[in-house]
Amino acid sequence: MATVDVHYIQAALNCAARKGLETNSLLEELGIERAHLKQAGLRIHGDQMTRLVQTIWSMLSDEFLGCTAHPCKSGAFAFMARHSLNYDSLEAVLAQGIQFYNLFTDDIQMNMQQRDNRVEFEIIFAQPELDPDFFYQEFWMVIWHRYASWVVGKKIPLNQVSFTYSEPDHSSELKHLFPCQHYFSQPSLKFSFSADFLAQPPVRTQRDLSQFLRHSPADLITIPGDEQGFRARIRALLLQQGNEVLQCPSFEALAQQFNISSQTLRRKLKSEGSSYPQIKDEIRRDLAIEKLFSQKLSVSEIAHTLGYSESRSFTRAFKQWTGLTPTSYLQLKR
Repeated sequence: MATVDVHYIQAALNCAARKGLETNSLLEELGIERAHLKQAGLRIHGDQMTRLVQTIWSMLSDEFLGCTAHPCKSGAFAFMARHSLNYDSLEAVLAQGIQFYNLFTDDIQMNMQQRDNRVEFEIIFAQPELDPDFFYQEFWMVIWHRYASWVVGKKIPLNQVSFTYSEPDHSSELKHLFPCQHYFSQPSLKFSFSADFLAQPPVRTQRDLSQFLRHSPADLITIPGDEQGFRARIRALLLQQGNEVLQCPSFEALAQQFNISSQTLRRKLKSEGSSYPQIKDEIRRDLAIEKLFSQKLSVSEIAHTLGYSESRSFTRAFKQWTGLTPTSYLQLKR
């Protein structure tokens, strides 16, 4: 888990205090001495920051942490993410997310523009004075950069970031959050990255998203990197396909793509507690449930897209995964 500068602990506590919450109990629950907040440069474990944000979210029932004129009800980000993840490119995922929040609230407005080979993601807070420590303004940019990186399974390098305020005392920490060129006292909050990423398909399923949301904001606080485990790389490879029907290459062909022998790949997967048949089953299970609920496809259509020659084979496999037939599973979950 990453660490964060103590500034962000204090800034989050200030958000809570402005809304009338008692902060001593919050610090006690986190196991942080108030005196530590005055130690410039002190770094706090990311788990503590995650717990603090989760607690304030819960106590305020506000995903905007009290930094806007109107609260954002709990579950808004999850609703947006579940909807947007159904789209087939990062550009579409981000566009749907932007449209959701622009319709949902006037407190934060966003837009995305492509200029040559660069994407500019712009954010405008209606009343930035409600966030005097700039905590949520920076956190909101972090959320969208990290979420985009999570969707495609790799860290998206930033070209530059613009801030609406003058360079703050914690500017050195901003270099950790946004490792790129910084510009201060600009008309709007903005970050930019290569447009090459826009066409990349999501490598995450709705099941992955459930785990991501369960741990949130841990995966947003932690800077994402390219996932180097072979299980993650194989999942990304299979999920990145643009084919109508899921294609699973032979194990030997897969090993060749990674420039290693079949024996080495099998050994590495075993060390990760996984295997190729297990990975294929997990992907088929996740996609089957997703297509059943989100895309509302028929059993025969799902069987076809997952590479089964007949519906009966798919139904048997689904029952092995869940203990129920697709029809019974759908009725139960409804």
